[in-house]
Amino acid sequence: MANPGQEAVSIPWWLPGSLFLLVTVILFGEFIFSDGMLEGVDTLSLGYMARAFFAEQLVAGDFPLWSPRLLGGIPSIEALAAGDAVYPTSLLYYLTDPHRVLGWKLVLHVLGGGFFMYGWARSLGLGRPAATAGGLAWLMAPVMVTLVLGGNDGKLMVASLTPLVFWAAESVLRRPTGRTGAGLAGAVALTCLTTQFQTAYFLFMSVGAYAVFRTVGTWRAGKRNAAGADGHRRRLPGALAPMGTFLGCALLGAGLAAFQLLPAFQYVGEYSRRVATTVDATPEEAIAYSSSWSYHPEEVVSLAVPEFVGNSGADADWAQGTYWGRNALKLNHEYLGVTVLVVALFGMLGRKRRGLRWFMAVLGLLWLLFALGTHTPVWRVFYELVPGISLFRVPAIAAFLVNFGAVTLFTLGIEDLVRESPSPGTFLAGRRGRVLLGFLGLLLLGLVLQASGVLGSMWTSAAYTVADPRKLAALAAATPFITRGFAIALLTAGLTFAAMWAVKEGRVSLTAGLAALALLVAVDLGRIDRAYIGTRDFHAWAAPTANTRFLEQRRDTGAEAPFRVADLRRGGENDQNVDLAMYGLDIIAGHHPNDLARYRKLLGLVGSQSRGANTTNPNVLRMMNVRYLVASGTPPPGAQPVSTARTGYGDEAVYAYGGLDRAWIADQVTVLEDDEAALARILSEGFDPAREVILAAAPAEGEGVGGSGDGAVEWVEWGVDERTARVRPTGHAMLVISENWFPGWVAEV
Repeated sequence: MANPGQEAVSIPWWLPGSLFLLVTVILFGEFIFSDGMLEGVDTLSLGYMARAFFAEQLVAGDFPLWSPRLLGGIPSIEALAAGDAVYPTSLLYYLTDPHRVLGWKLVLHVLGGGFFMYGWARSLGLGRPAATAGGLAWLMAPVMVTLVLGGNDGKLMVASLTPLVFWAAESVLRRPTGRTGAGLAGAVALTCLTTQFQTAYFLFMSVGAYAVFRTVGTWRAGKRNAAGADGHRRRLPGALAPMGTFLGCALLGAGLAAFQLLPAFQYVGEYSRRVATTVDATPEEAIAYSSSWSYHPEEVVSLAVPEFVGNSGADADWAQGTYWGRNALKLNHEYLGVTVLVVALFGMLGRKRRGLRWFMAVLGLLWLLFALGTHTPVWRVFYELVPGISLFRVPAIAAFLVNFGAVTLFTLGIEDLVRESPSPGTFLAGRRGRVLLGFLGLLLLGLVLQASGVLGSMWTSAAYTVADPRKLAALAAATPFITRGFAIALLTAGLTFAAMWAVKEGRVSLTAGLAALALLVAVDLGRIDRAYIGTRDFHAWAAPTANTRFLEQRRDTGAEAPFRVADLRRGGENDQNVDLAMYGLDIIAGHHPNDLARYRKLLGLVGSQSRGANTTNPNVLRMMNVRYLVASGTPPPGAQPVSTARTGYGDEAVYAYGGLDRAWIADQVTVLEDDEAALARILSEGFDPAREVILAAAPAEGEGVGGSGDGAVEWVEWGVDERTARVRPTGHAMLVISENWFPGWVAEV
């Protein structure tokens, strides 16, 4: 309710949802009204292939526990092979094609983010105008929307769910009932099932801190109202009871997702590639890994001036080849929005509910300092004291909580505009007005320094010495856009300030002022969002070539037993290609952020390097059932192509290769307990994988070998999770199956 003298703003119940839906359609209209797929770097490089395999199996009535397409096979649940496989949006696979599901999942979460922020604001007791403005600001927040270009669906989904989890927590803390408790448990479980565990962990820490803040606030309020020590003692259980309900429901939510959480947690500490960079790494290596891909000071300036640090490849003139920061590349943006910032500053300095305002300000600041990695002590404190932080990298992921704090303060600022009566002549003289004028002055100073060339010179000499010629070229390309960015930021901040001043002075109606602010938010954030949303012709991108059709035919006609393919295109210098697997072909290498560490060691893959040292070793190729090589450029010595095609890689050909079958019989055993010694033996010229087996321990008594090694193996049944072979050895021998070992496999004779 507005104060006396302030006009009432009536927003019908249907307007917020209609506004959110309209804005979503404007942002994603090209995708919604087409048969294309949303452009996403990770979607193209891995996401589509992994989800298409999962969808194929799911629609056929199977939930695959093993994903055989890449890197010798990886476990589905433990390694998160298909990402958010058990998340509710997987039901969409029954309704439409996987490439459409991947896009619709993001669209629905962006839209849902607006509704969730609206609900969070309403749970705080804010009116419909403020909740609507806050929902609009979060729905369009670049920290969420721009993740579309990178194909970072898990991060986007957790960002969307952030206000939902806070809303559910506030509901339980305010009124702990079965319904509110179920809501919190459901929100926690839903967030866990996104499988973006790092982002979810940061969110849960923040919500836990909020619950403590609310509990202390409730206790202190009761303490002030209590009569004497007895009243004080009586109030303490009353303050702790909602906190207990909160903890119980949060644990229940985690329990509901335990079937996904626990296997993944065990896997990442024992079997995943991440073991090498965390558990088994030296302290220096672990810190370098965990602090990689952090914010740097340039990114902080870009929170207010998005052009400042540039971008690697978004669809805007200022965002193409202009990223000059210290990370390898940048495909998203964490821009807060100048209008959001100005109103958030106004909201932070409000008089009512100061505790909530300062909590949100401190929350945002703390995560900003964390995101800066080793630039501040905050990240190192978290790394040393908070369990699990050492398993993660990319501190900048925490940026969504910086934005969430800012948008919550923005929403409180809009509420203040609605509830406070106009007071002519006081705004510019008051503390809030002076702070906002100071912010405008800071932007003006930045514009002057940038236009004169002083800012760039000062920055590159004092804050960041740019030595890489590519970064220098990017900075030169970005410079005129940085100047323009400061001008746009100053203009937008000035218009925002003018709208707020006009409302506070009573010069315009409250309705007109709020409409102006909403329009400024939409234009300001929309100009960034649109650069990161694109649609691709899926059918043109996924069209098979003559070579892939040949390999599909060899697989489908039963002309030969199951086989793998080695992708040697690009001169064999990129083992991370997965496009052949998109056609249902098993490939020896590929890319996955959570694959098995032992197999990476076999291939000689270290970190995120593009080529493994051993991926062309003949022994490895034979062991891994490689029957075909796909190469571009110079053919392998003496090889004759069995299929050729002209593709994006140039002239490429398929060559037959003499790899072993998927299973065979061997009659020689070598026992090597040390993994390094075993790998050296495998790679040596004297090793024959068709005859020799390397074991970590000697076979049990009675399980020796001594046959000729020329028995037959015939596949009776070949499925993703279950396989049956008929084996006819000529004597005691070893059956070797060319598949990654994992505890989930069970052998029965």
